[in-house]
Parts: sequence; structure tokens; C-alpha cells
Amino acid sequence: MMELFVRSLPLKDVIANLAEEMKTSYDKNCNEYILNIPAAYGKGLIRGINFTLGFGLIEYNCFFKEEVSIHFSLNNIHPLKFIYCSEGFLKHRFEEKEDIHQIDQFQNVVVSSSSSNGHVLIFPRNIHIRMNSLEINRTDFKTKIDCDIDNLDRRLRSVFKDLRAKHLFYYHGNYSLAMAKCIQDINSSKQTGFARRLLLEGKANEILSIQIQDFEDDQQNDSRKKILRKADLKQIEHAVKILKEELANPITIKDLAKTVGTNTTKLQEGFQHMFGVSVNNYLRKLRLEFARDQLILGELNISEIAEQIGIVNKSYFSRIFKEAYGLNPKELSQQIKSLAKKHRSIIFNS
Repeated sequence: MMELFVRSLPLKDVIANLAEEMKTSYDKNCNEYILNIPAAYGKGLIRGINFTLGFGLIEYNCFFKEEVSIHFSLNNIHPLKFIYCSEGFLKHRFEEKEDIHQIDQFQNVVVSSSSSNGHVLIFPRNIHIRMNSLEINRTDFKTKIDCDIDNLDRRLRSVFKDLRAKHLFYYHGNYSLAMAKCIQDINSSKQTGFARRLLLEGKANEILSIQIQDFEDDQQNDSRKKILRKADLKQIEHAVKILKEELANPITIKDLAKTVGTNTTKLQEGFQHMFGVSVNNYLRKLRLEFARDQLILGELNISEIAEQIGIVNKSYFSRIFKEAYGLNPKELSQQIKSLAKKHRSIIFNS
């Protein structure tokens, strides 16, 4: 394992320390500092930018040849860190603790070390890692949130008020779709100069705003959580698979949510996000597409098709089919037969 040690604050000195440890140089563009990872270590970059009032952002976009641990070790109060992994995975531990926390893709942690107890970030070998770390000096940042801090969740309020870092704090969660979009905007930004700085500072503030909402939602029990997380999309994909396999025996929304491990609110939000429709409307779309395809194949009659998609009421089936395709099932079947007859006639006459 390669070990790198950062013994300085603020953020610009973090990049300078890392460059020194890797025996390379770094670039500076106003308040943004960029370290291109030397080939001996791997490839990619580590980039940091300072904002006002003790606020900063570090981007890790890297691929290491060997496992690398970065030790943030200094005899001073460490910043409050909000860490977001958008690609790959990494590990975190407090310097004086043995417990290791793995941060997977689409997960985030909020960490505050106690006193001068530092952090260790461990990057695995041969994996592309994309991670953003929002760094907050709580003493400087205090003036920005002083009037509103008492409105925060109790645990977040305590960690922001802990200016002397007397208490250890660790929170681990799955970040929301809104957070994923915000991080994507940061990582894909093409702006330069002052426009880039304004964009990044705005997005950094947006990250903090979304994080507060995500954190408060996480304090609810599972049945009351409302915010859809990036990781929840796998549950939505599972729900789609179940609906496709059970067209003849449709499951209730409540049971479907329970089966895939979510609640009805997040299930509905997930379908709206991925398909732009509710669960019931998506199921109806699946049924009608299956019915249309079977009518085109011509192997089943209309009653058999209706039975296979779990619709007992034939008039209802006929009505919703016509709403979707402009013809009812009987009319479409007749049209297909007519076209097939003409096609056979052309072949015979030729």
C-alpha cells in the first residue's frame, strides 16, 4: 500500500502537500488548485477550490495502480467533511480508530473527527474512482448559518455547533437523485474562470441544502421516507421485472413496494422519474403492448389475450386499447388479416 500524508490546512495546502508527497507539481488557477496524478501512481487528477466563509470542494477523479491511503494528519481541528462517491468505491476510517467504513457508488458520508484525530481515505487499486468532498471550516462557516442553525435536525445542529471538534460524528447514507444531478453538474462543468467559480460555489451550496433534506428524510422510519435515492433505482428495475412477469396476476402497489423493499411513495416517485407515469399507468402500457404484439402474431384470440394480461372486462379492454392505438382489438385483428391476405395475393399473382 502507498501511503500519502497531508499535514496542512487550508484546502490549497492540502493539494500542495499531496503534490509534495507524490513528488510532482500542481497548477493554480485563481483559487482552484489542480494536481495531475503522476504515472508512477496511476492517472487522473485531484482538484480543490476555495470559496468564502470556510467553504471548499475537493474532486477526486483518479485511478491508482496500487492501493493508496491518504492520511489527513494534523495537530489542528479538521474540517467537517461531506463525501460523495459517484463512481467506484473507497474506504474511510478515523486515524485513531480501527473500524473501516466502505463508501460505495451513490453513497455519501458526513464525518467529523474529534479533536486532532484525523481521517484516512483508502483508494483501491485498478478502479476508477470519482468522489467529491465538501470541506467546511465550522468556525468560519458559523457566520453563514448562525441565524438558521437552530432550525436544523438536532444531530446536524450539534455537529455544526461543535466548533472545537469535541465529538466524533459519522453518518452513512445513500444520496438522492437530486444530489446525483448536482454532483453530475459539478463533474461535467465546462465553464472556466469566474463563471466556473460561481457555478461551483452555487452547486456546493446546493449540495449542502440537499444533504440537509436527505439527512432529515433518513431519520424517518422506512414507511415514511419520501426522497428517492440513486440506489433505489435498482428496486424500481426489480419492480418492472415483476410487473412484466406477472401480467396475468397483477400485484397491488402496496405489495409490489414491499416485495422490492421500498414504500409506495418512493415506488411511485421512481416510476415517475424513470418512465414519466404512475405504476398503474406503466402496468397498463405493458399490458397493451403485450396485447398488440399478440394480435400481430395472430396465435391467440382476443379473449385469450385479455386473459393473459389479467383483464376480465372485455369492453374495458376494448376501450383502453382503442385509446392507445386508435383501433379496438377486433378492428386491429381484422386489419392485420386483411393485410396478410393482400400480401399472399401479391405473392401468388407474381
